[in-house]
Amino acid sequence: MSRPSLLDDDAIEQFLQGHDAWHLESGHLVRVLSTKDYIGASALFQAQVPLAQRLNHHPTVTVDYSELRVEIWTHDQGGISALDLDYVKGFDELLEGYASVLK
Repeated sequence: MSRPSLLDDDAIEQFLQGHDAWHLESGHLVRVLSTKDYIGASALFQAQVPLAQRLNHHPTVTVDYSELRVEIWTHDQGGISALDLDYVKGFDELLEGYASVLK
């Protein structure tokens, strides 16, 4: 399966207007979530695993005591592609079921 090509800056900025919890950092899409505790942060990590597997596109995720940091980009192309946007949309949708663990 071929990988999608990189998106231009305008396309990324337009997408981020509808996903304002995410931001660009060093060419990667990043979202940081505060959770009530470590269990909540761990639950969010586990919740995103099926999404990453389904897309065959895996973020860098850091779990701290009460924080989850998700960073995604298309590693093999060194930038943001449609795969990253698909992950962001899917991640944001799955968060709807995890409101109880968020601060």
